[in-house]
Amino acid sequence: MRRPYALCLFACAALAAQAADAPSIRLIPIGKPAITLDSAALAAMPRTTVQAGAHGAAPSAWEGVSMLDLLRRADAPEGQALRGRGLASFVRVTASDGYQVVFSLGELDAAFGATKVILADRHEGKPLEAKEGPFRLIVPGDSRSARWEHGVISIEVVDGGTTTRAPRKTD
Repeated sequence: MRRPYALCLFACAALAAQAADAPSIRLIPIGKPAITLDSAALAAMPRTTVQAGAHGAAPSAWEGVSMLDLLRRADAPEGQALRGRGLASFVRVTASDGYQVVFSLGELDAAFGATKVILADRHEGKPLEAKEGPFRLIVPGDSRSARWEHGVISIEVVDGGTTTRAPRKTD
């Protein structure tokens, strides 16, 4: 009678450990609880592929989820709703080594800068190598690849604060 119980406990512990080790990122919206997205959740989102090369390498295929789709999931303002205070807001992406990069919401929005950014999990049809992944930013339009962050662990939408205007000079 004890063996099935012990076997069940062992199996449950193994599944819990596997789930804890599953690659994931934290998507942190403004004023809402963080959302954890694992590989399966990201694979279920709309996928996009870009051709891009870094450090003089020939362009190759990177596949993942568009930053715009991730921002939609975080309820970030876009299109006509992106104005005023929203234009001062930004996206901070953090890697496992503490490296961070920033994008403005206006820079990413299709109606403004339309900078294409993807959170890649595949390169040339294969999962990313350990040194690159499990998730990596790809910014095909950047002349330098400094924002091609590897080991991404969080994407945070940060409120830019209140909109202020410089006092007008009167003569």
